[in-house]
Amino acid sequence: MDDRATSEGETMPRRRALLELTPEAAERFRDPRVVIGFVLIAAGAVALIAGYFGVSATLDPGKQLPFIISGGIGGVFLLGAGAAVLFSSELAALRTQNRELRELVIHLKEDIGGLRDGLLSDVALEHLPADELGGAENGADTTQGRRKRPAG
Repeated sequence: MDDRATSEGETMPRRRALLELTPEAAERFRDPRVVIGFVLIAAGAVALIAGYFGVSATLDPGKQLPFIISGGIGGVFLLGAGAAVLFSSELAALRTQNRELRELVIHLKEDIGGLRDGLLSDVALEHLPADELGGAENGADTTQGRRKRPAG
């Protein structure tokens, strides 16, 4: 826990926030679509509540109709628009994460291919006879010391 210094030199324990965000959530709130989506949802909720109180204040259907149209239908529209904007933000974040994972898989595939090629060349060199290792590269006769098989 972090401590803050007071004017007298004493330290006070740092107060915890009521709502703490994870680094991932803080990163998501940098996307303006998330903020716009939450604002639209809040505005829709306010419109629905205002429409409810407007409708409940009177029994005359002629006076209730404007509240139903503006508060009810407008509020539902704003809620839907906010949800759509939040959903598009989530899809964009998933596309970014998918792109990063694809790049990682490509790099891992290349690294594994390089390791496999290196291991195969090491194994091939271990299984070659000693006279083939030194002589073939220098142009020397590699058949010295070998017995020829009899034909037939």
